[in-house]
Amino acid sequence: MRIYYIFNIKEPLYNLYYKKEYVLYDVLEELYKLNKKDLVLGYKFFNEFALPFNKLQINTYIYNKEKDNITYIKNLNNHIINDRFNNENSILTVFNSHLLLKTNKDISKFLKILNGYNSNLFICDFNNHDYFWLSNIVKVLV
Repeated sequence: MRIYYIFNIKEPLYNLYYKKEYVLYDVLEELYKLNKKDLVLGYKFFNEFALPFNKLQINTYIYNKEKDNITYIKNLNNHIINDRFNNENSILTVFNSHLLLKTNKDISKFLKILNGYNSNLFICDFNNHDYFWLSNIVKVLV
């Protein structure tokens, strides 16, 4: 099971960290590991480099892309793919600060959908110490 945290990085920082994604990952990992007492400081720091998601906009975008797919279900801010033919079970949850993708695949269909939404998305799997720009895996997604 992969758990991806997906962040919308501000344009100037996207340009700065595009070739230095390991630095951005280290910062995000430190924020991920923060103690609860330091969350206010972490939240302020997080807002310096990440943009919030427009929940209505992204929920509508994903829904419109998948609404005719029989393997897709939407429930509030949760988008679910249960595709037995392609052996994919994925849940994408939309938060204001980030998207959370839980999937049994390395490359979920949701990543393919998000690729058309925004090119500044940075994806982290803190459990497996894995990270990448969504725009860098475009060739794999096609």
